[in-house]
Amino acid sequence: MNDLVLLAALLGGPAYGYALKRTAGLIFGSSALHNNVVYPSLKKFMRNDWVEQSSVPGNRGQQRKQYRITATGRKYLLEQLGTFGEREAADDGAFLFRVALFGALPKEKREAIIAARKSFLASRVTQLSELREIGKPRSFGSVALDRVQAVVEDELRWIGRLENELETKKGDLECRQILTRRATARRS
Repeated sequence: MNDLVLLAALLGGPAYGYALKRTAGLIFGSSALHNNVVYPSLKKFMRNDWVEQSSVPGNRGQQRKQYRITATGRKYLLEQLGTFGEREAADDGAFLFRVALFGALPKEKREAIIAARKSFLASRVTQLSELREIGKPRSFGSVALDRVQAVVEDELRWIGRLENELETKKGDLECRQILTRRATARRS
C-alpha cells in the first residue's frame, strides 16, 4: 500500500521527496516514512513511467528533486484503487484509503468496494456472535467483544450514510473538478 499512498500524494501536484515522506507518514499514522521506503519506490515509479523527476533550485542555491505523477502513473493508481478483494476488504486502512479517493473512481468501483467491505463486516458480526456464545457473559472478554461489536455497527451505519452521499452525488463532482483542474494546470 506504500506505493499507492505515495502515488496518491502526488495527485495534489509536484512534491519533493521529503514532503512525500511526511504526507505518507501522516496517512500511516507516523511522523514520516523512512527513506529506505520512499526513495526506492520513487526510483521504481520512474522506471515504470509513473512519475517524472525534475531538478528545481532550492532556497540555498542547491538543486532539489521534485516528483510529478504522469498520466501512466495516474492510470496505474486508479487501476490499483479499483482492485479490492477480500484481503483489502478486511484491512481498515485499505478501505479508508480508497474511500478518501472515491471521487477519482467510477460509480461501479465505489459500489463494489462498499459491497466487499459490508460483506467483510457482516462476516465479522457473525464471528463476534459466535465468540459471545462461547464466552463468559460477565467477563473482560465480554467487555472487549462489546467494544468490537460497537465499532463494527458504527462502521455499518457510517457506510450507510456514505452510500446516501454517493447516491445524491454530493462531493463527487467537486473531487472530479479538483483532479481535472490540476491535470489541466500542469499542461498549461
